[in-house]
Amino acid sequence: MTGPHCLPRRLLVVDPAPGEQALAELNAFAALGLEPVVNLRRVADAALRARIEASWETVDFDGFREPELAAHLEAEGHGYDALKCRAGIPLTRTVLERATHPGLRHRLVLAGRAAAGSDTFDRAAATRLGVAIRTTPGANAAAVAELTVALVLDALRGVSRRAAALREGSWGAAVEDLPTGSLAGARVGLVGSGAIARRVAGLTRAFDAEVWVCGSPRFTPERAVGWPGRRVESLAELLAGCDVVSVHVPATAETVGLIGAAELRLMRPGSVLVNTSRASVVREEALHHALLDPNRGPWRAAVDVFDTEGPRFSSLLAGNPHCTVSPHAAGMTRAAMREASQRLLGEFASFFGRPEEGPPATDPEGRSRQSS
Repeated sequence: MTGPHCLPRRLLVVDPAPGEQALAELNAFAALGLEPVVNLRRVADAALRARIEASWETVDFDGFREPELAAHLEAEGHGYDALKCRAGIPLTRTVLERATHPGLRHRLVLAGRAAAGSDTFDRAAATRLGVAIRTTPGANAAAVAELTVALVLDALRGVSRRAAALREGSWGAAVEDLPTGSLAGARVGLVGSGAIARRVAGLTRAFDAEVWVCGSPRFTPERAVGWPGRRVESLAELLAGCDVVSVHVPATAETVGLIGAAELRLMRPGSVLVNTSRASVVREEALHHALLDPNRGPWRAAVDVFDTEGPRFSSLLAGNPHCTVSPHAAGMTRAAMREASQRLLGEFASFFGRPEEGPPATDPEGRSRQSS
């Protein structure tokens, strides 16, 4: 019999915390009574791989491939009680059904992701099969907000394309479109009203920008009180009225295709659009074509999320001269990933019965700070 109150519990770590944080994380999981089995596919550092192999059982598989993920969760009949990941792995209905099969010695009861989103998880299937889902919303808010502002500035000031022109020896191309716009005096529109949007609002206000916000139906006038920005009623009003539009909503059925060709046509000539949320929210093809027509929609864009990511990456925007592209890196700072790891450990501690005590604090070598 397996479950939250039975020991020992098996944990499949699909991708551990990055770098030295991995060792502290694995030791903390062990302190919760879990037996980690660590997937080394995304651990590039040979020395770190060797240190993990010396202490933990390891596997090596592509966690983004559904059949491989399902097979390793089954583990030839052994199964797992819990799963931990960082990336958006395909935790589909089929994978969940195989991971909770009654014939397994250990059936999956908890899946945790050290990130805010879970749009690649089938939550309905998880609920039906008794698998709890835990994520870490807000852990990377500061990191995403930082890159968002960096991308806004790059789109406005042309930092990356001017650097590329200079490396090619073309001073003339490097000084095209000068003088540029700036955040100072600009009106910045935020699509979304969560933790990341609020951080972006605060940062852009520091540049003397005016901030407009269009949130979900939950973002009522009462909730907008004290926000560092003006609440607007509709997306259309925000798109038509702002110099910069930055997107900060989750991937849900309601937000798929939220900004397409018609919405882009509402944007001001010379305006900028930044998307660090999810690719499904802003239609890539529509944005690509809008950027090629200077009289319709945004003048520049910066995008950190794409329909096809990873080794098979492809996007029309990668070849668009009016778009800055970034490899889904907005939340990938050491501080943000450490925070996400620690928050997820707290979620595991609560689920498996240690809400008061939690995992012991550890240094990067995995030693308890209380004993050092």
